[in-house]
Amino acid sequence: MSGPSMKLYRLRGIFVVYFIAKFLIGAAVAWSVVRPMVDWHLDRLGWSISSLTIFSLIAAAVLLAIAMLIFGQLLLRRNWARILLLAIAWFTVFSAVFSLLVSARIPNMGSWIAQWLPDMDWQKLMRYDRIQKVFELLFWGYLISVLQFDPVVRDEFFPQKPSAGQAGEAQ
Repeated sequence: MSGPSMKLYRLRGIFVVYFIAKFLIGAAVAWSVVRPMVDWHLDRLGWSISSLTIFSLIAAAVLLAIAMLIFGQLLLRRNWARILLLAIAWFTVFSAVFSLLVSARIPNMGSWIAQWLPDMDWQKLMRYDRIQKVFELLFWGYLISVLQFDPVVRDEFFPQKPSAGQAGEAQ
C-alpha cells in the first residue's frame, strides 16, 4: 500500500474512533444531564428518555454510514469527497475556535438559560462542550493537514498529465 493510501486509510480509521467516542461520551453526558428531568412528562409529547436515546443512536448510525460512504469515495480518489470533507473541516474548525473564544469570555453563559431550565447542570454541559471543541480542533485540523497541506496526498486526487516524452512514445 502506498504512502498516500496509508494516510487516507488511517484518516478514515481515526474518524471512526473520533466519531464513536464523541457519540458515546456525548450520550453519557446527555444522559446524566437529562436524567433529573424525568418528571417533565415527555411521554405526553410521545417521547420518553428511552425513545430519545434510540432516536439519537439511529441518527448517529445514519451519520456514520453517510460519512463512511464519503470516506469510501475519498479512498477512490474522488476529488469532490476531498473538497466536501475539507469544507466540513474548515467550517468545524472556525466554529470550534469561535465557540471556545466566546465561552472563555462569557463564563456564566448558561446562567440566563438556567432560569428557564433550572434542573439542568449547565456547568457540566459547558465543560463538555469545551472539551468536545478541543477534540474537534484536533481531528479536523489533522484532516485539513492531510487532505490540503500534504502534497503527496493532494496530488493523488489530480490526474497526472503525461510529460512530453510520454506523449511522444504513445504515438
